[in-house]
Amino acid sequence: MKIVYCISAMFKSGGIERVIANKVNYLVNHGYEACIITTDQAGRPDFFPIDERVERVDLGLNYDQFDELSPWKRYWKTYQLRSQHKARLEAELKRLHADITVSVWRQEASFLPDLKDGSRKILELHTSKFAPVRMYPVGSKLKRQFGHLRVAIQERVAARYDRFVILTHEEKPFWKGFSNLSVIPNPLSFKSHKRADASAHRVMIAGRMEYVKNFPELLQIWARVAPDFSDWQLHIYGDGWMLDALRDKADMLGIAPQVIFEGAVSDMETAYASSSIYVMTSHFEGLPMVLIEAQSVGLPAVSYMCSSGPHDIITDGKDGFLVELYDQETFAERLRTLMRDEELRRRMGQAAEKASHRYDLDVIMPQWLSLFNELSAS
Repeated sequence: MKIVYCISAMFKSGGIERVIANKVNYLVNHGYEACIITTDQAGRPDFFPIDERVERVDLGLNYDQFDELSPWKRYWKTYQLRSQHKARLEAELKRLHADITVSVWRQEASFLPDLKDGSRKILELHTSKFAPVRMYPVGSKLKRQFGHLRVAIQERVAARYDRFVILTHEEKPFWKGFSNLSVIPNPLSFKSHKRADASAHRVMIAGRMEYVKNFPELLQIWARVAPDFSDWQLHIYGDGWMLDALRDKADMLGIAPQVIFEGAVSDMETAYASSSIYVMTSHFEGLPMVLIEAQSVGLPAVSYMCSSGPHDIITDGKDGFLVELYDQETFAERLRTLMRDEELRRRMGQAAEKASHRYDLDVIMPQWLSLFNELSAS
């Protein structure tokens, strides 16, 4: 059986890129054929290692050339390019004799079910249903209205696929009436051979430095805590357009000496293992893999109970703490509780490591294989 994944590119350090790399590597190691079709790779090297047996195709469309245009010009140029995309992708799928084609909701998502190549089509949603609305501040009323329109369009798109896969049971009620719906979480990206250092005076977070991750609020929370824990540091992993502003905010809050911006790294296992607490202040998520990865290394977490993911992953008071969205005071207090008590960090970390096995690759991927076989047989 041949499984094809469609994505814009694999040179980025994001969670979806990591998940796809792990999936295709698993598939070729278990007797399946796998291929990744990209639109914007442009010869750039992959960020995560991919088995050489995985076939690679780049369609050379380069949607990212429109990134600097105004929204309306970008939309028009993208729309014009899609006819080429559709023709090239259909030709490649026919050449490959694909059995299953998977979209992770990139440019091909709107037209993939129309292609007459013989493969069954799966659509994956890697974020919250209402992300197009929540990705903008409450004050951005017009953008949020367009977000609601995008949600309505998403519903029509998702209904056309042979199977539509979401990441959490928490999101399932939002897709009521979708007979093609399945829930399959993303698998852990690695089997950890390291364990978090519960004695380390080091808090960490990882993610894109964009609005959704709500890093400015994390810095405000850290400013409440840091003065009482002068030997502790907050380490932030990732990059993005907000980096300079975040550095400035750390300076303004007087916490710059206790905030370390690490940039994007490929060896996240070592980053987790060097820390003793993980934190998350996102406005929303899909299924935050960083929380699961942190658990697998034995890191207790303090997280906002945003939609969706943290509620599925963390058992409040057992392997971490869940805090109501935007309750900075309680978040800071839960963080202080862990920072004061090394034995509590150790005990919660052990519970977190056990909980993470729900997301092991050998637990999650058989669910995908079952789905592939079911669709192929039908």
